[in-house]
Amino acid sequence: MRPQIVKGKTSVIKTGCGKLYGTFSDKAEEYQEVFLRLGKCGGCALAFLDGIGRLISMGLNQPLTYKLIHKAFVSIRCPTPMFDGSTKVLSCLDGIAKLIEAHEEEKKGV
Repeated sequence: MRPQIVKGKTSVIKTGCGKLYGTFSDKAEEYQEVFLRLGKCGGCALAFLDGIGRLISMGLNQPLTYKLIHKAFVSIRCPTPMFDGSTKVLSCLDGIAKLIEAHEEEKKGV
């Protein structure tokens, strides 16, 4: 059951569709949750990301790990790749994988 308050951190990465924001709860929390947002978009893109965030959240509260989610999403390509600094982001799903990787590295103190 979701607690009343869940603490998290938000990161951003540029994609071909715009800025992708990911808010990740800390693994120290008893309930893990992910929220995804794509800039100021609405419609289908927002609904898609909301669904992906819900699936990730449900999976994290089962035996699924960020590592498995990262592996499933990394390197998925779309027609509009983008550079975020020196990092090539191949799609929104690849961007989610990169946000997950950054979140996990930050938790480890890398």
